[in-house]
Amino acid sequence: MLQDQTGRTYLIQVDGKLVSTASTTAENKHSAMVVGVATLEGYKRRGYASDIMIKLCNDLLAEGKELCLFYDNADAGKIYKRLGFVDIGFWNMYRLE
Repeated sequence: MLQDQTGRTYLIQVDGKLVSTASTTAENKHSAMVVGVATLEGYKRRGYASDIMIKLCNDLLAEGKELCLFYDNADAGKIYKRLGFVDIGFWNMYRLE
């Protein structure tokens, strides 16, 4: 685990190769936003994202923090929902050019 004052990153390595990661940002004593959940192609569907999310979320919840995350990947959403996250709304992002 890597950590600073506003977030942390958990990593899974297989044979010395980084294959999965999950991080937090905007972390404070009350809450944390989960971000940067990713698994390397060729290592997906082996449970790495679930394993790393379970570890990260359990640690944060043990610290008494509330969690939130934003996602736009339906496959990732299935993992999050299976782990207990629920949709509470939808967000749109607009970019002015």
